[in-house]
Amino acid sequence: MFQEYNSSGKHMICDFKGIQNLDLLNNLDELKNVLKEVCKNNDFNILNEVEYKFHPIGLSILFLLSESHLSVHTFPEKNHMSFDIYTCRQYSDNAAYMEMFKFLSNKLQASLDSNYKIIDRYF
Repeated sequence: MFQEYNSSGKHMICDFKGIQNLDLLNNLDELKNVLKEVCKNNDFNILNEVEYKFHPIGLSILFLLSESHLSVHTFPEKNHMSFDIYTCRQYSDNAAYMEMFKFLSNKLQASLDSNYKIIDRYF
């Protein structure tokens, strides 16, 4: 009757709104450095990087991680950044994800109505 589920990790999806640090939203090198700091702080291994700078503004960045992936899309004209990270790591709680959210909120100087959702993934 009850089926046992095996976790394949967690997926955090964030919308950072009202960003004050607009320079960061359109600076490919600086934003990649911030994302690399997120990876370093969490011992994530970057296997590959793909990025694209839109004209006249906006960026998309994807890191393929040995733990899964991290992606970012910026919308400087809307003071907005979308961020998601999926990792197969088995954390006992959501503290690591909350630290990532706070770290990015501070770097971006994002508004308090920024939000996130953490999804447990199963196979």
